[in-house]
Amino acid sequence: MSVPFMWVDGNLTLILNNKAHQVLPDHINYKLIMERLSTATEDELVELVDIQKAVATFSQGLVEIKNGKVFYENEEVHGAISKRILEFMSKGLPFEPLVNFLNNLMENPSMQSQKELYDFLEHQYLPITEDGHFLAYKAVRGDYMDKYAGKFRNQVGDVCKMTRAKVDDDRGRGCSNGLHAGALNYVAGYGSLDAGDKIVIVKINPKDVVSVPTDCNCEKLRTCEYTVVGEYQGELLKPLYKSEFSEDDYHDDEDDYINDYDESYWDQFDDYEDEDEDIRAMAEDEDDDYDPDVDYYN
Repeated sequence: MSVPFMWVDGNLTLILNNKAHQVLPDHINYKLIMERLSTATEDELVELVDIQKAVATFSQGLVEIKNGKVFYENEEVHGAISKRILEFMSKGLPFEPLVNFLNNLMENPSMQSQKELYDFLEHQYLPITEDGHFLAYKAVRGDYMDKYAGKFRNQVGDVCKMTRAKVDDDRGRGCSNGLHAGALNYVAGYGSLDAGDKIVIVKINPKDVVSVPTDCNCEKLRTCEYTVVGEYQGELLKPLYKSEFSEDDYHDDEDDYINDYDESYWDQFDDYEDEDEDIRAMAEDEDDDYDPDVDYYN
């Protein structure tokens, strides 16, 4: 027996355990709730309607949201990740990459590095990959060598490394030892494209980030390792990219990526505007209505 509900102009009101719950079209589980409305129990629908329970269920208990704060294995994490979690879920993006990101971040041996990385990601909002890494930009010479010392080649597929202990962890020093990457605004200003410099896309594991200097408004970071995954073809506008990023992943809009990602998965996240007739019919049928040890600066 279905639960009592009313559906008016896309807005759904459910009576669950003698309590009214309003579900608007932008709710992260809106379509799933509509699909299961006639078959789910009250308790099952409560879990879908309650965002906090939905996050915990979706992450198998690893991630919880309590009083507007995100907890990973019962430890509070920074608000930037909270915003990203809600954004991913509201757009129907898979939640697992954020769990992977937090797993990788917790492997970073420095608590200070973890906190500083949040400053970088929140300020510039750079995208995450499926395996929980993130993408950033880097300016290099026309021959793909690093601009400062000319010791690191940065062609697609190259992995650049240095001993972590050689990377300066003092965020108060702007230009110092380490492998640098940054947001587009910083990198475009550091490089000189008119003089033949290039910009490449690099992929960084959160566990390898060492410091985020404050001198550039948290627009750059120092790390001990990154992988060059592409040449710059435009700003990375989507919040999520595939683990094996390639230049083919540049698209005009987010929907292109979503449709290419996994057709069997994304079938459940069709545009709401195509569902109005089916939803209205459902309402009418009911009476109750995711190691070179070198000095290196940039």
